[in-house]
Amino acid sequence: MECDTFAMGDESAGWQDVVVADSLIRVSISEPVAVIRNLKHPDRVITWADLPVGLINPHMRVAAASTGVWVLYTPATADEMREDEGTASQVISTAIHISQAGDVTWFMDLMNVHLIGTTRHGAWLWSGRSDVNVDDQAQWLKARELLLLDAGGRTHRTSIDRIPLLAFEAGSSPYLVVYASAPEALHDRYGGTGYTYRYQQIEVPTGGLPAVLRANELPSTPIEEIDIPGWSEGDAPQINPVVAGDPHVSWDRVNLPEEQKKAAVEALCAEFDRLESYWRTPGGEMVPLTDGVADARVDVVGDWPQTQVEVSFIHPHYRQGRLRRTYRVFDDAGRIKSWQYASIHLMEDLDTGVLPPHKVALNTILDI
Repeated sequence: MECDTFAMGDESAGWQDVVVADSLIRVSISEPVAVIRNLKHPDRVITWADLPVGLINPHMRVAAASTGVWVLYTPATADEMREDEGTASQVISTAIHISQAGDVTWFMDLMNVHLIGTTRHGAWLWSGRSDVNVDDQAQWLKARELLLLDAGGRTHRTSIDRIPLLAFEAGSSPYLVVYASAPEALHDRYGGTGYTYRYQQIEVPTGGLPAVLRANELPSTPIEEIDIPGWSEGDAPQINPVVAGDPHVSWDRVNLPEEQKKAAVEALCAEFDRLESYWRTPGGEMVPLTDGVADARVDVVGDWPQTQVEVSFIHPHYRQGRLRRTYRVFDDAGRIKSWQYASIHLMEDLDTGVLPPHKVALNTILDI
């Protein structure tokens, strides 16, 4: 089992390689294209440029399986939207399965799901969240519904009476890892509380899955730590760089309404409209985003989808001119890019001082 997350909004490019039987399937992390390599056949290039992944530049998550490769596309703003209970239902994902033979199967309108892994049954998706009351045992033993997508294009639902964490295959058996129960509270002498989590590795049936899985009725092993490569969305994937001769396939251009174009530009500009009065001190004084920022400007340059927001300002790092950071508002397909916390990331870069040398400035502008 191998699961990794990539943000397509950061202009990254490259390939993730997945071995399936006697084939190597290379999946582009930024474009709708895969290459299937097999010593017995010429390379096959597979594309899905017309896959409707929405109007928001997506994250992608790649997972290997015995049947091929799964790719899940989720709007890059999903985390922002889930912070708002009123908009959580708006997170719609799209998945594809690429077989060793080069067949591509689409799954559309997957509401509020994230991928927890793959087994011979297919891709396991869960639509829930694990932010339950840590002290309420009943909440941790409540049934959760899981959605499975199989390589033939079918969907299946089952449930497990625990909070699911991971699905994977090892040897000849498929497994689910779940939280065994509510965590154990550990109180320190200073009044703080920490929690110890315990997990349960459950062996699920190798054939058809029943509508209900019960943790205590299946072979299982208690575990205290999860030591399975790729289980965390935070794990850094192995990315192979683009080289000469690699196929290049652009996404089809989306039809983004004018009001959404305008709103996206305004939202990004608003992220930087208070650089000189960003923080309020306990005494009520307004201070800049970081020490030394002054005379800030926010300029919009170019037409959709090449629109850019240029943020420039005076800073002690380069007293001869201005520092500038440029953001693409849309990707090449015209979808809205997510720049959550962009101003805070700018502050961190300025505070750490990891900035380009003065000699690369052009016309008194130092791009950072």
